Amino acid sequence: MKMSRLLQYVYIEWVRCSLNKHGNYCKFQTRALPLSSQIECDEGAQYKIEGLILKNRCNLRVRKGSVLEIGRNVSFNNNCTLTCRGKISIGDDTNIGPNCAIFDHDHDYRSSDRKGNFKVGSITIGKNVWIGANVTILKDSVIGDNCVVGAGSVVKGRYRENTVIAGNPAVEKKVIE
Repeated sequence: MKMSRLLQYVYIEWVRCSLNKHGNYCKFQTRALPLSSQIECDEGAQYKIEGLILKNRCNLRVRKGSVLEIGRNVSFNNNCTLTCRGKISIGDDTNIGPNCAIFDHDHDYRSSDRKGNFKVGSITIGKNVWIGANVTILKDSVIGDNCVVGAGSVVKGRYRENTVIAGNPAVEKKVIE
């Protein structure tokens, strides 16, 4: 058990050293980073990650020319994927449930190069947002502060603060008093 903790500590320090360069910043909220999780930042990507908590099998990818901003005390539960090709911003104290996917781009299915051609947008997730399990958040989405996103929702569009959002496609269900 002690060897596993030592390995996790060495891993998180290596990740910190490799990410905190070229004016970019990454801080983890916890002292341990699961070995099954990955943070992949291309050269030329910009990111500011102020307080990240990652559970098992999370993948965060920040591609060249993109901008990722993650606030303090932001938690990704197991099996989450985030790929940033444009701009993604996640506010402080946001919790993201297991098996969530966050993509600020679509593949251009009409292109002959479907794998390398993207339609890029942005995503803004406010502060104190609770995102349930199995949620997909697509490009050009804005989720206001203090929202709750129901499990299994597919989010695309603009949603006011202090609302419950659910469904496929997601709609505002009620205002949180």
